[in-house]
Amino acid sequence: MPSIAQRFHAARRDARPLPAFPGTLPETLAEAYAVQEEAISLWPDAVAGWKVASIHPDLRERFLAGRLAGPVFSKGVYRVAPGAIAQVPVIRDGFIAVETEIGLVVGADIAPRPAPWTLAELLPHFASAHVAMEIAGSPLPTINDIGPMAVISDFGNNTAIAIGAEISGWKSGAFEELKTQMLIGGTLIGEGAAVGANGGPLDACLFLVNHLATRGRGLAKGDVISAGATTGVHPLEIGQVAEAFCVGIPPLAIRIGERTAV
Repeated sequence: MPSIAQRFHAARRDARPLPAFPGTLPETLAEAYAVQEEAISLWPDAVAGWKVASIHPDLRERFLAGRLAGPVFSKGVYRVAPGAIAQVPVIRDGFIAVETEIGLVVGADIAPRPAPWTLAELLPHFASAHVAMEIAGSPLPTINDIGPMAVISDFGNNTAIAIGAEISGWKSGAFEELKTQMLIGGTLIGEGAAVGANGGPLDACLFLVNHLATRGRGLAKGDVISAGATTGVHPLEIGQVAEAFCVGIPPLAIRIGERTAV
């Protein structure tokens, strides 16, 4: 019988929605990340970064974690110039949503190690920060409703990461005052801030590096990190245009298209 990872893999390759979680839901984070690792090994593309997301506060004590992570593959990284609109395909009738985020680009390799990294140690390893957007997507439309075990199992519920204009002054505290917005079809649907109740982008990166080390993974120069939703998770439909704003910085725009089988 195909594994959970194999079933998610087939559905993504076929651009086919799933009616239910494809198997027995993992009970622990370790089991869910084992599914994710198998899924990474099956996917015919190289990991080029990671998304970080918050775990709902009501579930953090149960899982002893405040965040989760999922891979971003090279074909799913979109670098978008101001004024351009990237075309991002998703699976029709699957999960489709966008999130205004902060993206960081790794400037020097970060190797896994037994001792936890500190933020002061990590900071020199990052080259730049950007307006970013996660295009969340899965063959399973109910993935977020099921919860973290399902999300982790399917690449962290990620389809793509778009990286836009650079943010200046981020190493000297610019994130603390940075306000964010999301527009869909020209309508403002979400507002927030780069730093929230669960910390900010640098806290998310610190979590990610130390988490990946427990899996024997590091980060490579050029990798991108999408550091968590700042305005919420916003569903949208194929054909719509979404714009992520960090106030005072040129917006980042994408249009949702329909994926076909690969």
